[in-house]
Amino acid sequence: MRERRALHLALITSFSAAPHTIGQWRLPRSYRGFDFRRLDYWEHLARTLERGLFDMMFFADAYTLHEAYGASPDAAIRGAVQYPRMDPFTLIPALSRVTRRLGFGVTASTTFLPPYWVARHFASLDHVTEGRIAWNVVTSYSDAEARQFGLDAIPDHDARYDRADEYVELCRKLWASWEPDAMVFDREAGIFADPVKVHRVDHDGKWFRCAGPLHVPPSPQGHPVIIQAGSSPRGMQFAARHAEVVFAVPGATARMSEQRDRLDEALAAEGRGPGEIKVLWGVTPILGTTDAEAEARRQEIIDHASAEGALVQLSGHLNADLSRWPADRPLEEMEVSGVRGYIGSRFAPGETLAGLAKRLGTGVGQHITGSAATVADRLEEMDEAGRGDGFMFVTTTLPGSVEDLVDLLVPELQRRGRFRTAYPTTLLRERFRA
Repeated sequence: MRERRALHLALITSFSAAPHTIGQWRLPRSYRGFDFRRLDYWEHLARTLERGLFDMMFFADAYTLHEAYGASPDAAIRGAVQYPRMDPFTLIPALSRVTRRLGFGVTASTTFLPPYWVARHFASLDHVTEGRIAWNVVTSYSDAEARQFGLDAIPDHDARYDRADEYVELCRKLWASWEPDAMVFDREAGIFADPVKVHRVDHDGKWFRCAGPLHVPPSPQGHPVIIQAGSSPRGMQFAARHAEVVFAVPGATARMSEQRDRLDEALAAEGRGPGEIKVLWGVTPILGTTDAEAEARRQEIIDHASAEGALVQLSGHLNADLSRWPADRPLEEMEVSGVRGYIGSRFAPGETLAGLAKRLGTGVGQHITGSAATVADRLEEMDEAGRGDGFMFVTTTLPGSVEDLVDLLVPELQRRGRFRTAYPTTLLRERFRA
């Protein structure tokens, strides 16, 4: 039996109309009085999460329009299947001004964006948020994304991670190019910064060249908290080498312990211990004041999620046109490129394409439906089984499901001694290390 301790809680979303649940924008409790394109909506979510003492508001992002299904983007556009998707970087300064403790995670790709640009943006945001920013490092996965940036196809999976290793190392050099006490700000002597303590980088590697130094002085955290979600062997190696927080989405509770074991092995190979990284398990909770009310809401989500939309999303994630595959074919028989480990970590033996698509179309991660007590019971079981550090919640109705998490689930977890009653610190990294 593990020691009972406070859980870390985060929310995953994206700057879009339907971040993870197909048909989310159509649900009766979604966007009442709000417009996802407007700041007041996102400010409301951020304030609500801070009221609930959440660690972080996490913005997933990608640069693709799902067009693999039927070799056309029409279904994705028609059903708002993770499209449109706006730039989350633009939200962070505004959200940091209406909160004081809530952290913010933002996704940026090492395959398409220049390292210097990313290092400068995150260092600047660490100043703006006063030490509450995190970088979700992704290597991207689809040919459709590659074409947005002038490439014919996405590079090989392992090559993307090889490149990302050097990318993160270069960013770290840039963040360290100013010594912590380089800022002198001596008005009388006329010395703003000590040039002896601001260093060139002169990086000349296999993939990148950069002179440095960074144009941003040392930020409150030194550099953003590094988040990673790779589940393939190479992705897990990358996470073990660089990450401080891992976002993991196992398809079943039985696989959580196995995934944790693989991560611990990868950490040991990198000379790190299990305690040096926090694991947040992806979960889709559907809450109600009673189990019956929650079940009615779950059915409502299913009723509004189109089967076509779910297959469009899964096709995009796998770089495969699933319209050509029999919907009742077992997934074990499928051979697709795309996100390695994606299918393997999510389907149950014998599950069909239609079954997986429907399940993922109503939110990634394990689904837990019920009252606050029922959901809290299940979370405690998952925490025990997976040996993680908390949960990354996937939304179903916005802002309704966020309000349910804060007003129903958080008080129940606090009552059980499984969640904080006050923020312990402002800096996001210190909070995750606690």
